Amino acid sequence: MKMRKHTLRMVSVFFLVLMLAGCGIKTVFTVDYVFASNTFTFTDPMNSLSWITPSTGPSLLLSYLVTTESAPPSSIASKFNSEFRRLISDGRMIPSDSEILSVTSGSETYSLYKFTDSNALSQNAPYFLATATNPTNPDLEFSLSLNADDTLQFTIVSGSYLPHTSGSLTRFNGLPFETEPGTIINSSENDYPDYVVPNTGGTLYLHVYAATNVSEGDFNTIYWTKLEPVVSIQLN
Repeated sequence: MKMRKHTLRMVSVFFLVLMLAGCGIKTVFTVDYVFASNTFTFTDPMNSLSWITPSTGPSLLLSYLVTTESAPPSSIASKFNSEFRRLISDGRMIPSDSEILSVTSGSETYSLYKFTDSNALSQNAPYFLATATNPTNPDLEFSLSLNADDTLQFTIVSGSYLPHTSGSLTRFNGLPFETEPGTIINSSENDYPDYVVPNTGGTLYLHVYAATNVSEGDFNTIYWTKLEPVVSIQLN
C-alpha cells in the first residue's frame, strides 16, 4: 500500500512538470510613459526596452475618425484600452483591416480607422506608421498639419524613428479627406464609414489618436500604451 501511494505521488509530480514545461513561463514586457504635446516619453525601470527585437518597436500607430463634434466620444479610447491594451500582460493585436473598432453613442456609430497614404499603405504589426531605430531610445515627438490638398502632413520633430509611409497621410482608402458635408450626406453610406455627419451638416473635425506598440522580442506578451487623443483639426 505504501509503495502504491509513493508511485502515485511520483506520477503526479511527473505530469505537473510536463504541464509547466508545456505552458512555459510568461515574460511580460512593460515600460512606463508619459504622453503630452504630441510627445511620447518613456521610462524603463525593468530594463524591458533591451528585450525588443531591433527595428520592430516601439512603433507608432496613428488612427482617426471625422465627426461634426469638436470632441469625439470618450468611449473610443476606453474601448481600445479595454479590448487591445487590457491588462499589460494580456494585450491583443489590433485587426489588420482598416477599421480598428466601432462604438455606439446615442443613435450614432463611431468607427476608428487607420491612416494610410496615397499608396494605401496598411499600418500593421510590428512596424505601423513609424518604428524606433534604437529600441532603448524610443522617445518621440511628432507634428500633424492639414495640407492644401486635404491630406495630413506627418512630421517627426525629434526622436530616431523610421517612417513607413510615402508622402502625406490620407483616409483609410488612400483618398484625401472630404471637406464638404453635402458630399458625404448625398453619398452611399459605405463610401464614408470613417465619417459621422448628420443630415443637417455642420463643421467637420478630424480627430486623431496615437498609441505605441511593442510586440516582438524576448517576451511573449503584446504591449500597448493607452490610445491617446492627439488633435482635432477643423476640415471646413
